[in-house]
Amino acid sequence: MKRILVCIAVLVALCSGTFAANAVSKVNPKDGSVMITIPAGKFIMGSNDGSPNEKPAHKVYLDSYQIGKYEVTVAQYRKFCKATGREMPTAPYWGWKDNHPVVNATWFDAAAYCKWAGGRLPTEAEWEKAARGTDGRRYPWGNTWDKNKCANRELGLSSTAPVGSYPAGASPYGCMDMVGNAWEWCQDWFKSYPGNSNPVDDTNRFRVLRGGGWSLDDSSIDRCAYREGYGPGHYNVDCGFRLAR
Repeated sequence: MKRILVCIAVLVALCSGTFAANAVSKVNPKDGSVMITIPAGKFIMGSNDGSPNEKPAHKVYLDSYQIGKYEVTVAQYRKFCKATGREMPTAPYWGWKDNHPVVNATWFDAAAYCKWAGGRLPTEAEWEKAARGTDGRRYPWGNTWDKNKCANRELGLSSTAPVGSYPAGASPYGCMDMVGNAWEWCQDWFKSYPGNSNPVDDTNRFRVLRGGGWSLDDSSIDRCAYREGYGPGHYNVDCGFRLAR
């Protein structure tokens, strides 16, 4: 009977997207990124009580995929530049720090890195599932804002933080810094969700950015469902990315 109860608990954890302790991870040999396997299945994407472009909340099925546990770091991006002859982005005012996420990266920079590393940028749906699991939570850690669980301006930060500095803010699958620290480029063009009653201009002008950044002090933006769209040449001191495959 005890064994049956344990098995049921395991199944419930897996289905709820809260089984991070046993999340399968591998190291990508090209760049050293720790890749977490997100299992196939449905999750709740979007929100009915957020920005208009997040509506409607809807279920999406994804096949299994892998996504970086951490944002791509300065050290990793420098290795890519040395291997390919590409120039580093403009350094932020605090200078390059190897264990911080690379920033000032355009979508083109991010896509080129991911291709070199043997992967790609995550789709918007892949990013959101990795951030919030399957239960539709507002933040990676739950439904209540906690400024101490991500890199954000409320903490008095004046720059990014080393990746993985806020383990209590990990997503259900164990992904770090899914909100705060650096905004993250996604593969997709910015488009309205099916069924949105106020669709955005779908003319392939903007790429999706997710996750908020260290410079924000607004918990309404540092949410799993919040989405922004910028031109692929955009860059800023809080724009980075992570690898997927």
